[in-house]
Amino acid sequence: MAPQNSIQFGRTPVLVSDDFKDVYRKWRARELTAVEAMREAGVKKTSFYKLVKALEGETVNTL
Repeated sequence: MAPQNSIQFGRTPVLVSDDFKDVYRKWRARELTAVEAMREAGVKKTSFYKLVKALEGETVNTL
């Protein structure tokens, strides 16, 4: 019944935004520490590393 009514269960997924991509580039260039990057992106530690993994996986798949 729930899928038919477009009801979503669980947490809303965190998506890789353009702002996060900018923070990621700064973090990889060592302009920011991981903690500073998390604060700037406005995400918690677990979400930050999930987004990093998603972004790096996306980069590998596009090569």
